[in-house]
Amino acid sequence: MRKISIAVCDTDRTYGQRLGEWLSLERGDRVCGSSFSAPENFLEFQKAGDVDVVLLGSGFWEEPAITAQMKAALALQELSAQAEEAVTEHKTAVQTGMQTEPKLQREQKENSGRILWIYLTDSSVKQNLPDLAQNFPVISKYQAASQMVREIFFYYQKLGIPEQELTLANREILGIYSPAHSIWQTPFALTLAQALSPKEKVLYVNFRECAGFEEWLGENYQRDLLDVMYLCLTGEGNISDCIDSAVYSLEGFDYIPPARDSECLGEVSGRDYLQFIRLLAEKSGYEALILDLGMMFSGFFNLLELCGKVYIVSEPGELPENARKHFKQIAARQENPQLERKISYLQLPELNKGFRRGEKMQQWIWGELGDYARQIAGVQGGTD
Repeated sequence: MRKISIAVCDTDRTYGQRLGEWLSLERGDRVCGSSFSAPENFLEFQKAGDVDVVLLGSGFWEEPAITAQMKAALALQELSAQAEEAVTEHKTAVQTGMQTEPKLQREQKENSGRILWIYLTDSSVKQNLPDLAQNFPVISKYQAASQMVREIFFYYQKLGIPEQELTLANREILGIYSPAHSIWQTPFALTLAQALSPKEKVLYVNFRECAGFEEWLGENYQRDLLDVMYLCLTGEGNISDCIDSAVYSLEGFDYIPPARDSECLGEVSGRDYLQFIRLLAEKSGYEALILDLGMMFSGFFNLLELCGKVYIVSEPGELPENARKHFKQIAARQENPQLERKISYLQLPELNKGFRRGEKMQQWIWGELGDYARQIAGVQGGTD
């Protein structure tokens, strides 16, 4: 997968260097960061290679050569709008039998080379942005770098850069579901994601109705699963960029924040669920997907068919056992031997429900649940 080149342009050399280094170190799988404290150095760098995203800090806003490029970018947006209109006219012409040819080739080539220009602002001092800034994204200069990256990708996916062709080869999809809605389903799924993360690039996706991640992890999510599903299914951008606009990292793996408005999950069609998972598997760039499943929507078992392995988890006891038996009956009625071979029924060990605040994940990873998850994942604790 091609890396996105992000140039940090700011006369504060220390700030630029630190942010550029963080981008390359922390998001090196997707991003190549560089920094410039003088406009002439950035312009010289542009001659040697492509830049996808430019973060414009102080000292760069009024550089004539840069503003000229940004004005050209605005003109390109108008061309893109005209191109879309031409596509509509061409479709109409074809439907009516007219022999016309849309003149889109030049516009498409130009679109593929667009730069995302973003203004960096410092809210602690009074700054007068140029009039040109009204046409481009503006983000806070001093904020958590991880949040800044999500904002960058949120705007970048809107450029609609063409997808790179990927295949399902070596992609692993694991589905996890509890018929009795065990409170340990999500802890098990998370520890399994962590157990796989040293060997694979893992994306964890929680489809449960009330995950409670915001309170548990102390995060304030700007975008969630429903936002990512919408962006991916409507084709509003590159799949990897859509994910990166919302994704967070936890203990070596990435995750998409669960849905806030959970009742909306019930309004998503089974077809859209299937398409979304296929897009994640084919075009996200992740090697393993962990699907922490919630309600049984229409087409639920079709989704399970996409998985290489399905773990049906339950706790000890008569009531969870009855729910598991009921699930087995439903699965048998699908009359799909291949799916049944993928399903493994797991009875989780007796687990301690008491936790120290803020340490849940560590206790799961290094406690009995983590040992159990590593055993399932085939990872031996304490060995290379």
